[in-house]
Amino acid sequence: MSHMNQASVQQQAHAQESGDARIRVLLFTNSIVVGGMEEHVELLARDLDRQQFEVYAICPDWPQTAPFGQSLARLADRFAMFTPDHRYGLLKLYRDSIRLYRQIRRWGIQVMHMHSTTYRGQYYALLAARLAGVRAIYVTEHLAPEQRLPPLELLTRNAFSALVDGIVCVSQKNFAARAAHIYTPAERTTVVNNGVDLGDFPPIDPATLASLRKRYRIPAHAQVVGTAVRFEPEKGLEYLIDAMPIIRSTCPDAYFLMVGDGTLRAQLERQVDALGMGDYVRFTGFQDDPRPFLGLMDAFVLPVPVGSMSIGLLEAMAMQRAVVMTFGGTGEAVIHGENGFCAEPRSAESIALYVTQLLNDPALRMRLGTAARQRIESDFSSQQVAEKLSQIYRHGRS
Repeated sequence: MSHMNQASVQQQAHAQESGDARIRVLLFTNSIVVGGMEEHVELLARDLDRQQFEVYAICPDWPQTAPFGQSLARLADRFAMFTPDHRYGLLKLYRDSIRLYRQIRRWGIQVMHMHSTTYRGQYYALLAARLAGVRAIYVTEHLAPEQRLPPLELLTRNAFSALVDGIVCVSQKNFAARAAHIYTPAERTTVVNNGVDLGDFPPIDPATLASLRKRYRIPAHAQVVGTAVRFEPEKGLEYLIDAMPIIRSTCPDAYFLMVGDGTLRAQLERQVDALGMGDYVRFTGFQDDPRPFLGLMDAFVLPVPVGSMSIGLLEAMAMQRAVVMTFGGTGEAVIHGENGFCAEPRSAESIALYVTQLLNDPALRMRLGTAARQRIESDFSSQQVAEKLSQIYRHGRS
């Protein structure tokens, strides 16, 4: 995850000096792994103006998300670690629902912003917040369904959407995918693109890059194609792996860097071996700071079939990497041919086509990388995200 500065501490000090009443906002997640959603919540906790808001945060107590919890505890004004969730078991689900109710009452929360990639526990958290007197409840579901839901699940999700005060989508594509499969009322839905802090992405020291090459046995002359994403079914990583032999047939110096971890790691490693790519692919595991790995890449690939404004993609663009993504369109970060390429979803051949173009043309890589950074500067900063959400919170509080 990106290095966090001390902005929240300074903002809190200013708010205390002003003596103004602040809106008490709770950022609530049901995280089970560390990924883009967690980065988004961290940046929001840091960047919300402490002259206007007092920021509270609650996340689950899972070993896998311990780094996220530790970071969030430093950034929020008040913090607790628990969450209602079926994955804990029914007894703990009910116990934590009561605990959430009591904690919200104790803190006097006025606005609650729920963040999830999966749906478990959300109804219980919504009920606890309503009973505790929260005035406005918003939800960001960072992953939209790709296909029609089973009838009972659809009924449940639609009812949940009807009961919250507002829905926040992290991109136009995310909104379109959600609206296609779940009740998404236009009058209560807002698109607020994800963002990153450009100050967190300076150039990487060449010595660090050389050290990484040595550690992962990547030759000095090799071109590096990579990604940084959770290894989960919805990420489309199998298509990137299928593209690897095609890429190497044209660019024999290409090596591949898979930054991340998840439930599909063993399956992806088997796929690499079955394709005979084991000598050229490096799995790094989860990295708390992916920036040096991004700095090593000549081309960054996000093979996700359905877009959700990936934080990893935005970070790569902030690092001036040439990027290939498999979705695009109005409002998305990548404009095809201007600041990156948009390959066809679920197409190894299309991914390979654009990656090989980048590897074979250094001037093109530089031009697209520079334009990618400029795109982030103009439209996808974390400070812009915080300000847009601040307007929503203030409206909900009034």
